[in-house]
Amino acid sequence: MRWVKVSSKRPIAENRYRVTGLIEGNEYEFRVMAENAAGVGPPSDASKLIKCREPVSPPSAPNVVKVTDTSKTSVSLEWTKPVFDGGMEIIGYIIEMCKADLEAWQKVNAETVLATKYTVVDLEAGEHYKFRVSAVNGAGKGESCEVPASVQTVDRLSAPEIDIDANFKQTHIVRAGASIRLFIAFSGKPVPTAVWSKADANLSLRADIQTTDSFSTLTVEECNRNDAGKYVFTVENNSGSKSITFTVKVLDTPGPPGPITFKDVTRGSITLMWDAPVLDGGSRIHHYIVEKREASRRSWQVVSSKCTRQIFKVTDLAEGVPYYYRVSAENEYGVGEPCELTEPIIATEEPAPPKRLDIVDTTKSSVVLAWLKPDHDGGSRVTGYLLEMKQKGSDYWIEAGQTKQLTFTVEGLRVTIKTTKDRTTLTVKDSMRGDSGKYYLTLENTAGAELDARLQGEVVTIRAGSDLVLDAAVGGKPEPKVFWSKGDRELDLCEKISLQYTSKRAIAIIKFCDRSDSGKYTLTVKNASGTKQISVLVKVLGMYSMINILI
Repeated sequence: MRWVKVSSKRPIAENRYRVTGLIEGNEYEFRVMAENAAGVGPPSDASKLIKCREPVSPPSAPNVVKVTDTSKTSVSLEWTKPVFDGGMEIIGYIIEMCKADLEAWQKVNAETVLATKYTVVDLEAGEHYKFRVSAVNGAGKGESCEVPASVQTVDRLSAPEIDIDANFKQTHIVRAGASIRLFIAFSGKPVPTAVWSKADANLSLRADIQTTDSFSTLTVEECNRNDAGKYVFTVENNSGSKSITFTVKVLDTPGPPGPITFKDVTRGSITLMWDAPVLDGGSRIHHYIVEKREASRRSWQVVSSKCTRQIFKVTDLAEGVPYYYRVSAENEYGVGEPCELTEPIIATEEPAPPKRLDIVDTTKSSVVLAWLKPDHDGGSRVTGYLLEMKQKGSDYWIEAGQTKQLTFTVEGLRVTIKTTKDRTTLTVKDSMRGDSGKYYLTLENTAGAELDARLQGEVVTIRAGSDLVLDAAVGGKPEPKVFWSKGDRELDLCEKISLQYTSKRAIAIIKFCDRSDSGKYTLTVKNASGTKQISVLVKVLGMYSMINILI
């Protein structure tokens, strides 16, 4: 050890002195000797080791201590760092609490907290507490900052929120054969129920969906054009709901064009028309390929490989020969699926038969008929319609009239039927030999079941753990056989399923539903007069109390 004399231009007469020229971060010891006319005396004891650094003090109080969440047994706090750190690095924070009416503060955390947030647990439900936070550095504990008001330990409810960051993308573009992965984070209290949906699609068949209390992912492997479209993610709890839509574009060959229609059929040509594909494969449609084949053959013949419009006239057809037609769209990724006519069309000059002949009104001696124009007119304008009729059981058609309109009233019918509460009378006017024979009267009384119109065709959603109650009014004579079924299997009475069948009601109760109870439930009512079925589609999701489905 070597002692160095502190240099001074003049003798030090006072009992204090400021030493300069020291190196920051080094540790030093000091000693002092007195000097008189006789010389320098012995040195004093050495001082403590002193590290050369700026002066330090405890830090100031943290800024803005606030409550971010509460439950029946916990309170979550958050704060910002102190403005002044005391000249030293802050090494942690101390959280203290007390009951609001006692003012007896006690330390919460055994070790200092490094983060600027902390959750105090194991609190009494419904109690009011006060909280304060202090920062700590090498010089000690600083001043504290207190939460402005007392805090009660109760469950805090909040509407669902969807968390979106800077990397979030609502439109996803992938190539056919690749994978789609959609991720979304959410929050809310109670924990929201999360549901993915896609119009006109059952996601359970193609997608793998994984959901936790804070996020959900949807993954589709080896995607194709049918996986393109809008995917909707919805979160819902008692406080509200929120949704977000993802748009997925799959780069693939196009889907089939819209339905094919036709006009201007002649003995040598036909004009085809169609709509653009609903799914274009993520690329502009370049053109269409039109093909034909004779109904008696399997091979297709291309009649146009570069049709740029959605209409095409096919020529050089053999008269009287039935042909099938199909159309495919092509984009930069190739030729897509074709759309094909389900029935062959004959190239002829005769008009096609009228469509949808209906009886729109009847009287005791007349009937009013209506119909639609034929699909094609054979190449020339339809000048009129010929109507024929025949008696039931007869093989002979007779002319009933002619018209240029799409409706016609047949007058002078000879057979009349009159029905009262307890009597049915059949009268044949101007009878002739052909009216001889047996006449049959059939009485019909069908089984019945009544379904609430609001539930028809709808998806009924209930929470997992709830009881599903299916209640229907039934009737019929003779008394019908009644049973509920799920899919193709009749429901059997067991510990989970309760069944109650009476002459007027059919009740099925499925207890403590889980996701395996989702599906289509059908009530069948059957007797000698007929059968009737009604169905309801049930989907089981999160947790809720009992839901009664009135059918």
